Amino acid sequence: MSRAHTTMKVFGDRPVAAPVGAGDTTDDQRPTMAALRLYARACEAATAGITVSDCRRPDLPLVYANPAFLRLTGYALGEVVGRNCRFLQGPDTAQPGLVTLRAALRAGRDCAVLLKNYRRDGAPFWNELTMAPARDDDGRLTHYIGIQTEVTARVAAEAALHRANAELERRVLARTTALTAANAALAAAQYETLDRLARAAEARDDDTGRHTARVGATSALLARELGWPGAEAERLGRAAVLHDVGKIGLPDGVLLKPGRLDAAELAVMRAHTTAGAAILAGSDQAVLRLAEAVALTHHERWDGAGYPRGLAGDAIPRAGRIVAVADVFDALTHARPYKAAWPVAAAVAELTRQAGRQFDPAVVAAFLALHARRHRAGAS
Repeated sequence: MSRAHTTMKVFGDRPVAAPVGAGDTTDDQRPTMAALRLYARACEAATAGITVSDCRRPDLPLVYANPAFLRLTGYALGEVVGRNCRFLQGPDTAQPGLVTLRAALRAGRDCAVLLKNYRRDGAPFWNELTMAPARDDDGRLTHYIGIQTEVTARVAAEAALHRANAELERRVLARTTALTAANAALAAAQYETLDRLARAAEARDDDTGRHTARVGATSALLARELGWPGAEAERLGRAAVLHDVGKIGLPDGVLLKPGRLDAAELAVMRAHTTAGAAILAGSDQAVLRLAEAVALTHHERWDGAGYPRGLAGDAIPRAGRIVAVADVFDALTHARPYKAAWPVAAAVAELTRQAGRQFDPAVVAAFLALHARRHRAGAS
């Protein structure tokens, strides 16, 4: 049987082409029939599967399937004509593509979906299906044209890529977690080293060994009160413990003298700022660079009468201005070889009096706000 006769048989009562030499075709019909024969030959030669479903019949049966569709599915022509395309479905009945397809068919609109279908031998394949409605001259829906393209290899490649990406993300997360833990351990070791260095410096004039820790904690709280980001405030707290590290080289006669220092002794004492900065200088670690600035400037005064450089106002690094308040408050409220501890109220009053003179007024205001909150919390 010729290809033209085969096409007529498939389409039944609506042939798309007439047999060559048929005598029932009028002259007016011949251009149309020639075009239809070309369309039929194109469908037969197409590499994509092409089907036509009859929308005028119950269950939308297939009335045409091209050879590419038969090769794709493994079915013979007689096994597919007259059947709904559901025969391609398998156990995956809840596919999102099926939901979209059925909604489009009910609405009479076109759609493009990805479906997992099954060949005649039960082997699965992925089908990129495009459905387009065909209407008569009166606009009534008569047929649905389906174009099937197998994309099994593409879907498998995408799935493999997805798995590879997921595995890569898992490995990156594991690596990041390990690096984070390692960095945290390294940071903890660094901070412990700084704390021990600070304790070594203060052990000679502070029996409790807690002055540096208290100054660090208060400095961090003040920085947060002044709006510093959490990480920067924590870094300042770590750096502040080294504010007096330069005292490690001071002679006992100066450091532990119970009375007033003379001019020469005072010069030696004041040198602990530059000595501390020299010990900490040259590091590429942010916390040590900050500690260097703190060690050098925590005895500068807002009014310019401090040491070692006589800086004033905003020329003093913010870190030095913050640590200055924390250091003086702790020094006032704890006993030293040369003085007794002040009452907290007296120390707070002294800080208030020195705002704008010895201390940055903004830092004193932050300290007073913190102190007020602590007092209210203690009272409650």
